[in-house]
Amino acid sequence: MGEQGIRRIVLTSTQGAGDDWARLNPLVKAFITLSNVKVGFDDHTGVDQVVRASSDVDWTLARAVALTDKPASGPVRAAEAGTEKPGTTINRADLARFLVQTVEDDAWIRQAPLVWNARR
Repeated sequence: MGEQGIRRIVLTSTQGAGDDWARLNPLVKAFITLSNVKVGFDDHTGVDQVVRASSDVDWTLARAVALTDKPASGPVRAAEAGTEKPGTTINRADLARFLVQTVEDDAWIRQAPLVWNARR
């Protein structure tokens, strides 16, 4: 990215990746560890480490909770892990809107917020 002059990246990650692992419920950790889902979590954690090590890029890791295919419904909530109790799901359409808005607003720079659909 540095060689190409790219200064901004916003990526979808997952709740529990990287330093967020310690906040997961022990039952969820057991499920992840004992299933094939662990491979995906390991990939997200690897991306987390590489992105955080890049000192010349303004990055955002949007840590989505469980994804759904429901239509866009808004509103979306985002918060640094450990500051709020997140909802349990986010639909893909609202997550996409959050990612685009994050780029447009230059929001959440060098942060990894949890992202979920707010309850109405």
